[in-house]
Amino acid sequence: MSAQPWLLLTSRRLEHFEGARLPLTASAFHTYASAWPVPSFEDRIDALGRPFTRMSVDGDNLIDVQSHQLTVMTSSRNITPLYWSADHDGNFVLSTDLLIAASAWVSLTDCQVGVRTDAGVRLDDRSSLHGIDRLPHSSRLQVILEGRQTRIERSATQDSLALQSARHQDALLAGQAQIAALQQGIAGHLQRPGKVAALVSGGVDSGLVAALLAAQCPNFEAFSIGTPWGNEFDDAQQLADALDRPLNRVELDPQSILLALPQTIRAFGHPQALAVEIGVAITAFCRQLEPGRLIFTGYGSDLINSGLATGDGLAEDIRSSIAIEVNKTRYSSELTSLAAQSCGSALAHPYWDLPVLRAALDTCPSVKTTRGREKGHLRLAAEQWLPAEAAWRKKTAIHHGNGLGTALAQFIDATTGQAASAAALYRQILVTQLDQAIHAPLAPLSVEEVLDRSLQSITHRR
Repeated sequence: MSAQPWLLLTSRRLEHFEGARLPLTASAFHTYASAWPVPSFEDRIDALGRPFTRMSVDGDNLIDVQSHQLTVMTSSRNITPLYWSADHDGNFVLSTDLLIAASAWVSLTDCQVGVRTDAGVRLDDRSSLHGIDRLPHSSRLQVILEGRQTRIERSATQDSLALQSARHQDALLAGQAQIAALQQGIAGHLQRPGKVAALVSGGVDSGLVAALLAAQCPNFEAFSIGTPWGNEFDDAQQLADALDRPLNRVELDPQSILLALPQTIRAFGHPQALAVEIGVAITAFCRQLEPGRLIFTGYGSDLINSGLATGDGLAEDIRSSIAIEVNKTRYSSELTSLAAQSCGSALAHPYWDLPVLRAALDTCPSVKTTRGREKGHLRLAAEQWLPAEAAWRKKTAIHHGNGLGTALAQFIDATTGQAASAAALYRQILVTQLDQAIHAPLAPLSVEEVLDRSLQSITHRR
């Protein structure tokens, strides 16, 4: 099991973090990291010939550090969030990890931080912790150290995902445009070294990614996830057979799902039940997988192509629904690869690559319901890559629940002996991890110990 990856920058030296210090060229900022990918650091020269270091967060958000100035630029997608805090006394912290940001802030200021009572996904600057903010998408933050003080400047940047158009008005051509963008995105992801895998369910979204992947990487591994509460192995097998690839069926037991909760909640930076229950199965899968894989998913297609409408009903206003769901996802952190990275692998969500997003957002809403089906344009074009049954198969959008959320909540209730205790457990897991991070940031608890302590705390509240 790999360590939880995180990156931290501060205005002042932190004794508790010295074991994770990273030297930066000619910088007054202090940089610390754990298990953070080295290729994300790049030394550059600006237009005036001055050196600076650029740090990439998930290839998405950018941090430029130059002498006494730090500039952060968050993208329209904002896949992996950045947390920060500053005051008028020259204290400043910025981190990819909410708990590390809190630990550093307490070390600098002796301020108290704690988990909010209503911690969860917020569509604003607030994080799940009092005293720590979250940088929103499409924003710019500049921090300038001036002696013992800091000067903070903030501004908004262009939101490339705010606009939708009707550029693609032919159903087949619209679907083909999105598939072309998917091909381009998959090729880009494949530049990373390592073994390649794909999660498939037998539906059009993951099936299309797998088919396109097979054309570029014939030896990829196909996996399908099941639990005691349900699976889609038969549909996934049909797809794997069509692609002439063996299917690896991974059955997760309830305990393995519980043990994946700490990594999922920490990576997301919040304990909101819906998002956690969507992400925990993939984390549990990554925990059982041999490290070193790049795992492709079909995640995100429902968000950008149908506004979460399913075969049971079409959205009355698809354009509005898509805008709402895209915006929520930019605050939920559920597309981050941090939990997978803590297990030694990485996730690729091609539907969330910018060219694919743009193709979907520029598709006329009317063609998205071709043949009276959600994602009709994509299904129509997918017939060139998939069996027609797979291209038009009815499936429930993951955000509408696949049975895991309800069943997991019932299992947690049985474990704690309390009704409706899942949300309380998720929050307590964040509390337990926060307490440990504040006292020993470089010595995190094992997931077994986090879960055990959190369950004991919930159980003792009776």
